Amino acid sequence: ASTKQCAELPSYIYPLHQCGSGDSRGDISLGCIASGFSPQDALSFKWNDGNGNALPDFHQYSPVMVSGSTMMVSHITVKAADWNSQKSYRCAAHHQTLGTEKSEALQKPGIVILYKLSSFREDEAVKEAEVTWMLDSVQVTDKITQTAPEKADHLFRRSSILTLAAKDWEGGKTVKCSVQQKGGPATTKTLSFGQKGLMSHPTVSIQTPSPEDLNGKSKFFLLCLVTGFYPEEIYIMWQVNGTQYEEEEGITGEPFWTGDKYSVTSLFPVSKVDWDEGKTYCTTAAPDMHIRRESRYLH
Repeated sequence: ASTKQCAELPSYIYPLHQCGSGDSRGDISLGCIASGFSPQDALSFKWNDGNGNALPDFHQYSPVMVSGSTMMVSHITVKAADWNSQKSYRCAAHHQTLGTEKSEALQKPGIVILYKLSSFREDEAVKEAEVTWMLDSVQVTDKITQTAPEKADHLFRRSSILTLAAKDWEGGKTVKCSVQQKGGPATTKTLSFGQKGLMSHPTVSIQTPSPEDLNGKSKFFLLCLVTGFYPEEIYIMWQVNGTQYEEEEGITGEPFWTGDKYSVTSLFPVSKVDWDEGKTYCTTAAPDMHIRRESRYLH
């Protein structure tokens, strides 16, 4: 009884799916993340298709601590044709101590079409509108590019583009763009990369499947778990043997909220031959391509 009092199901299961239509072999990777469970070694995953048939060929990775909560990841490779035809899958996190589980279904999202109407048709109003940029309440007058008005779908529009130093944007400065129409009201939009004092750089870890999962496999995936960053914009890049970073090779999911910061996962395909030859793998995460990066090496 005392063991069960200390045992907890995951507070959430977060489903992940690869963007795009699949890889060159016609496969696509799906994943799920369980977080907030205890004890740390109590959880195991299982996968089923939409008809309830078990899918045994999946991977699960060792649990890690993220912001005081235990997190664990599993992924599976399925046929892209099945995924694209709206076939559904279910990932379940089974708690061995409690004997219960929590699960989430995965299915390719449908397409949403949004049709917008506007009665704003005056070209002169767009031409004469004044655009003002402010950086922390100080007006900016340089490094601003204005485009000429253009017509699209009966709507006249023009753009004003401010080029900002990375240190200002990354440092949490507030940017305001105000548009004043002649004889009309002013409209102001406030932008910021992250509120002052809240920006947090990521923590990066790399994991491999368990030795049992690697037996007899010619290919497997390294898992990069990036945690504790804010805001949610992030670049994930992979590197093999010190070569050029390969952003396109990794399979990176959408960032997800973990209470006070964001986390994200990225998978990188590795052949067993390359792994046995001792090649080195590195993953790097950065909120911007030109500022501080966090990297981890494996092997």
